[in-house]
Amino acid sequence: MTWVSLLFLIVPSILLLPHSLSQAESDTLKQGQQLHDWDELVSAEGVFKLGFFSPGSKTVDIGVIAPRYIGIWFNKIPFYPLWVANPNNPVPDSSGVLRMDTDGILKFAYKGGSRIAVSSNRAKKANSETNITATLLDSGNLVVRQIGADGIAGPILWQSFDYPSNMLLPEMKLGINLKTGHEWYLSSWLSEQLPSPGAFRLGLNPNGSRELMVWRRGEVYWRSGEWKNGKFELAPELTEGTFTKQLDAYQFRFVTNENERYFSYSKKSNFILSRWLLNDLGQIEQFTRDTSGWIWETTSPCTTNYTMNATGVCLNEKPSNCRNGSEFFAPKKGYMNVSFTGDQIDDNAGLALSDCHAKCWTNCSCSAYSSVFDNGTGCEFWSREVQFIPDEGFGREIYLLTYDQSINGTSSN
Repeated sequence: MTWVSLLFLIVPSILLLPHSLSQAESDTLKQGQQLHDWDELVSAEGVFKLGFFSPGSKTVDIGVIAPRYIGIWFNKIPFYPLWVANPNNPVPDSSGVLRMDTDGILKFAYKGGSRIAVSSNRAKKANSETNITATLLDSGNLVVRQIGADGIAGPILWQSFDYPSNMLLPEMKLGINLKTGHEWYLSSWLSEQLPSPGAFRLGLNPNGSRELMVWRRGEVYWRSGEWKNGKFELAPELTEGTFTKQLDAYQFRFVTNENERYFSYSKKSNFILSRWLLNDLGQIEQFTRDTSGWIWETTSPCTTNYTMNATGVCLNEKPSNCRNGSEFFAPKKGYMNVSFTGDQIDDNAGLALSDCHAKCWTNCSCSAYSSVFDNGTGCEFWSREVQFIPDEGFGREIYLLTYDQSINGTSSN
C-alpha cells in the first residue's frame, strides 16, 4: 500500500471523529466538542483550569492505568482540585473524554464505558443557529448555557457552583434554594485519594436560623452559632481570624429572602486566591494567597487536648467509660509485632480514617488503628497487648493511643 492510498484512508476517519479542542487555550467546550485526558479548559484570564487528574499526582500521567477524575484547580497551583465532576465515577485510565453532547448535556465517557452525565440540564438545541456550551469562568464556576446566533449568552442552565465538592470559593453559597429545595453544602473527601463524599458535611442549619453546621455521618458535630453583626457567635474566627481581619480582603454576607437563604463571601481584590476546605477531620481550613504567599487559618470543632499535643488527631468523640480525657491518637510510622494482620479488620471501603478513630475510641481494648487499603479506606485495629515497632523508613502510618502526661498524672504506655 502506498503512502498516498494510506492517507486517503486516514483522512476520512479523522473527519468522522467528534471535534476536539485545538492546542490553543480555550475556556469553552461547544456542542459536539470533546475534551481528552490531555486537554484542558483555561478561564479567560487564566485563573482556573479544568481537566483530568489523579489525586495526589503532580503530573498529567497520560497512559497510566489509574483512577482519573475531572476537576477544576487554580491554574498556578496544578492538580490541587477545587471541584470534582465525577467523585463517585472515576475513569479507570487515560481514555476518558468530556463532551458537550448533542442533547446539550455535559457528559464523560471512556473506553469500554457508557456516557455518564455531569450536568443535569434538559435544554435542547432550539435550532441550527444556537449552541449549548460549557464555559469555565474566572470565578472557578463551570456554567452550561445556550448561546444564540448573535453570540449572546442566555441564562445559566446548570453550574458547578450549585454542586460543590469539599471546597468553598468566593461567590459560592452554603444554604438552600427555597423555591426548588436544592441545598448548597460541602462534603469532605473520603480520603486524600478518594474525592467521593466522606464522613463530614458543612451546610446551613435547616431549622431556619442563620447558622452553619458540620454533620458527622448525619449527626450534628459542630455549630458556628448565630450570625450577628457580621460574624458567627461561636466561631468569630471564620470572618475575623487574625490574618483574615488583618488583610481586610473579604466581604462576608448572610442572605435571606423569599427565594433563598445562604452564607457567602467575596474577594475585594482579584490578585488574591482564596478557598475554604472542609477536610477529612471535619475542620474548616481557610486559605488565602496574596503576593507574600499562602496564609492558612483553621476553625476546628475539636476541643480535646489536641492543642497541647499538636501531633494528635483532632476529633471530638462521644464520652466513653474507658477514656478519662488524657488520651489521644497520634500517627507514627512503623508496624505492629503480630503475625500477618491486626486483631481485627473491617474491609468496608466506605470507612474513612475518622470512622476508624471513632470505632477504636469506643472499644476499650483498642490501642491502635490504621487504614486497610492504600487509598486510605477500611480499618484495622490492634489491642493493648500488641507491640508497636517504630520504622520511619518502611513502616506504615499507624495511629497509636497516647496519653498526655500533664493530665491526671498519667503516663504513656
